[in-house]
Amino acid sequence: MKKILFGALALCGAAFGDAALATAAAIAPPLSPDAATTGQISFSIKELDVGAGFTWGRGRLVYGGHTYDFTISGGGLVGVGFSRIEARGTIRNLTRLRDFDGTYWAVQGEATMGRGRGGKVMENNHGVDISLTTTTRGARLAAEAMRVTLHLRQTAA
Repeated sequence: MKKILFGALALCGAAFGDAALATAAAIAPPLSPDAATTGQISFSIKELDVGAGFTWGRGRLVYGGHTYDFTISGGGLVGVGFSRIEARGTIRNLTRLRDFDGTYWAVQGEATMGRGRGGKVMENNHGVDISLTTTTRGARLAAEAMRVTLHLRQTAA
């Protein structure tokens, strides 16, 4: 992997509020100023953990004037609990649609009891960067290295 990514996710909105977003911004590495935004992304996922965790869901990519649906699956270590996550964000360094498919890596922390907000940065082996703003619901405590696979479901909408 070309660089190590750090993200922070949902520190429990009721207790920490906007401090969670400030922490996420301070911890996440800056994206390259040369990297132009090449797409938009939104998705809904669920995360379930008892030590090892599992992540699954669906999303939508807007790229090159087209909309593409995709699936998300994967997981991480170490956490306990369950949360639903809604995310929206931008994609950088996506020059070919086929480079979107693949495995993305992130390091994240989450402490959600009820509702929370946060951010996450992910990168795949093609250098595609995804920067996200998230909203979480549930009861989950995790500090994990995550590996998730994003896979396009259709050619274009």
